[in-house]
Amino acid sequence: MRFLHAFLFLCLFAYASAVRSQNDSLPPRNRQVLEVAQQYGPQIAPSYGKAVCTELVIGILGHFFTLTPDDKKRIRIIVKEDVHKLIREGSALPKGVYHALTANGRGIAVERREDVLPGDFVQFWYPGSWGHCGIVKSMDLSAGRMELYSSFPSTDGYGVQQFEIPAYSWFVRLR
Repeated sequence: MRFLHAFLFLCLFAYASAVRSQNDSLPPRNRQVLEVAQQYGPQIAPSYGKAVCTELVIGILGHFFTLTPDDKKRIRIIVKEDVHKLIREGSALPKGVYHALTANGRGIAVERREDVLPGDFVQFWYPGSWGHCGIVKSMDLSAGRMELYSSFPSTDGYGVQQFEIPAYSWFVRLR
C-alpha cells in the first residue's frame, strides 16, 4: 500500500511539475492574461445573461489597455451582413478579437495551430452555425479540441469549456 501511495504521489508531483514548467515557459504576457482571466473572469461574467463571451474578452483586455469603441465593435462583431458570407469572402470582420488586436497593433497573429499557447485569444465559427471567443487554456491538436476560459450558456457565465477546433478559427497573442 505504501508503494502505491508513493507511486501516486510521484505521478501527481510529476504532473504538477510539468504543468508548472509549461506555464513558466509561456511568454510573460500570456501568463498575465491567464492570471487576469482566472482572477477577474468570475466578476466580469457572473452569469451568461450579464456577460456573453465577447464581454468577457473585452473585460479581460481592459486590464491591459483602454479599448476604443472600434476595438469593442470589432470584438463584438457588429455587422449587418451574414457572417458566414463574410467569412467566405475573406473579410476580417468575423475574426472578432483577432481582428481587433491585429488592427490596433496590440496583438500578434498566431497563424499555425501548433504555435498556439495558453493565454492566446481565439475567435471561431462553426460552418453555417454559431461562433464563440475566449482565452485558450489548452489545445489538444491530435483530438482536434481546445479548452477555453470564456462565458458560455453551459457554465452560465465564466468558466472553462471544451470545443472542437473548427476550420474557421483565428488565434491572436497579446503583445
